Amino acid sequence: MTNAVIETVTFKLAAGVSDAAFLETIPTVNNFLETCAGFISRRLSKDSDDVWLDHLEWATLAEAEAASEALMQQESLMPFMQSFDMASVSMKHSKLQLSVG
Repeated sequence: MTNAVIETVTFKLAAGVSDAAFLETIPTVNNFLETCAGFISRRLSKDSDDVWLDHLEWATLAEAEAASEALMQQESLMPFMQSFDMASVSMKHSKLQLSVG
């Protein structure tokens, strides 16, 4: 059995972007993700230091990378991408070892 891949993206919002404005961009992103090969699930959270964590599960690393590239080309997703403080963005991929629930 092949382990799924977890994509973890952390970021802060750009100056002047409210949580509410950012969250309005999420349905469009979710719709896009649901069309991507290998997409399994997504969780989005924010900590007390205003750092957001986007936690996505993919069937394979190749599918995660292909979706990331495709996302950057989607005009409809630019409001989402422009919400980030790009200097704060960090992305990692890891092999899922355990999932409960």
